[in-house]
Amino acid sequence: MTDILKLKLLLLGVSVLLAESTAKSSTIRKDADWWKKAIVYQIYPRSFQDSNGDGVGDIPGIISRLDYFNYIGVDAIWISPVYKSPMVDFGYDIEDFKDIDPIFGTLDDFDELIREAHARGLYVIMDYIPNHTSDRHEWFVESRKGGVNNPYSNYFIWSDGKLLENGTRVPPNQWVSCFSTAAWTWSEERGQYYYHQFVKEQPDLNYRNPDVVEEMRKIFTFWLDRGVDGFRIDAIGTLYEVEDLSLEEPRSFLPGVEPHEQYYLDHIYTRDQPEIHDVIKTWRELFDEHDRKHGGHTFVVTEVYTSMEETLKYYHSGADMPFNLLFIVENLTDCGGLCFQRVLNQWLDIVPEDKWPNFVIGNHDKNRISFRKGKQYVDSLNVLLLTMPGTPTTYYGEELGLNDIDVSYEDTQDPWGKNLGPQLYRYGSRDPCRAPMQWSDAPNSGFSTESAKPWLPVHPDYTTRNVKAQMSQRGSPLHIYRRTADIRQKKEFQTSHVSFAVVNDNILSYIRYVPGCKTSGVYLIAMNLGQVESTDDYTVDVEGKGYSGGVIVLDTETVERDDSVVPLKELKLNVGQAVILRLVEKRQRDEL
Repeated sequence: MTDILKLKLLLLGVSVLLAESTAKSSTIRKDADWWKKAIVYQIYPRSFQDSNGDGVGDIPGIISRLDYFNYIGVDAIWISPVYKSPMVDFGYDIEDFKDIDPIFGTLDDFDELIREAHARGLYVIMDYIPNHTSDRHEWFVESRKGGVNNPYSNYFIWSDGKLLENGTRVPPNQWVSCFSTAAWTWSEERGQYYYHQFVKEQPDLNYRNPDVVEEMRKIFTFWLDRGVDGFRIDAIGTLYEVEDLSLEEPRSFLPGVEPHEQYYLDHIYTRDQPEIHDVIKTWRELFDEHDRKHGGHTFVVTEVYTSMEETLKYYHSGADMPFNLLFIVENLTDCGGLCFQRVLNQWLDIVPEDKWPNFVIGNHDKNRISFRKGKQYVDSLNVLLLTMPGTPTTYYGEELGLNDIDVSYEDTQDPWGKNLGPQLYRYGSRDPCRAPMQWSDAPNSGFSTESAKPWLPVHPDYTTRNVKAQMSQRGSPLHIYRRTADIRQKKEFQTSHVSFAVVNDNILSYIRYVPGCKTSGVYLIAMNLGQVESTDDYTVDVEGKGYSGGVIVLDTETVERDDSVVPLKELKLNVGQAVILRLVEKRQRDEL
């Protein structure tokens, strides 16, 4: 039996297991607020499922796993870049915005993915990278030739640079890229420097050229016409630079942080320029026109690492929301109840009343939750993510509690790590959080065939930590995630309202209910994110009703207490434990 056949039989077996517990939708909903109700799941395609045994995940692999999302309660999948690319930055350097890279499949495969996802009631969100292209993109190949009559000549940002007194030509300024290297590269062919916010193989587009703006609008239309339901806009904060290239950005080294770990200028001329929001408004006009014709709503979420003041502007320029990345940048290691409340309130306190919040705890650029906070907290943080108000985004594998892998320099794939060299690569490499998904205890975790070499090593704990095993374990992280996703469908969790209850060095707890609704239940979510067990009094008064007990809906430590009634006066939580309780009044509790 060939490895490919073995893999197909394995996929078929898991699919049968999933189908037995999955209620499929027959078609996608045309609901304008679908994105508010959805759990979004980020797929890193290279690492999700390999269908052909080459060691790299692909679109047919994703299709083979679509039932899994119904099983765990996910509503939308966000797919990291699958465009045609030389893969210098693993798909974020795009050679053709209107084609799929052969390593992932074909356009026909993508069309099938859309059809099959929609048949299961799943929305598909695509990554969109507007800031730059690959240096192999046709536009840049032509732009490098220069010439007055060349229509692509001004598609990118070019400069003659400066001529020093000694006759040496240098870049027009000392701006640095996100990799803390020079942001200008000399082109011998054109005889000018070109600007790049990322690696030199990713030249920045010139959005002051209306032809570029129109080209990028056409790309949106191309994918919308294929059935894409939304876009995650990558690195939007770098879309514009000031026109005066002689301006120098001031240096600003962060104290106590190694120079190679920081983007060491105050980026007042290369980030957060006001013109960004004008472009997004035109995109929203495009999406609205499409939605009027086809129904539903094109979802747009922007990724930008910037100040809270700048982040909030995206709520008003056409995005449904900017990603809330506070938990991505926060050091969670020693973050307890009070710390988590502070980070949550940083966002909840400033989101406009007519806008929708969101929370993200992991992504493809950051170590996994189990590394940043600790393995014992994974279940609690998944409960937190799925029970706070707004739209949650889960990074693939976090529902299993996947761990970071240890990657040698020889096996390192990420250019951020490679560029730092063998002594420092661990500071920059994002490979540890991008390891293959762990589906079963089969060789290569069921991600690929037995004889394949996955593009990154599979974590050695895959024999016990995998989907197949956790599906049959009632108290597993997957089981807890799935149950929490189901609880989240209740109306009490579909509002933007939350009120905190007991919060201290260890405990974070909060109440979810529908204000003013007589038929609304009241739910208490409590978790111990500290270092020691904690016994606290959770009795509360909600809209004039006193609650002193609760029915256990979920306990991350045991399923044996499900539906049990417990008093709130002295409720003990162990380190890493979380509970969801449906609160009952004293009279109701006595009846129970």
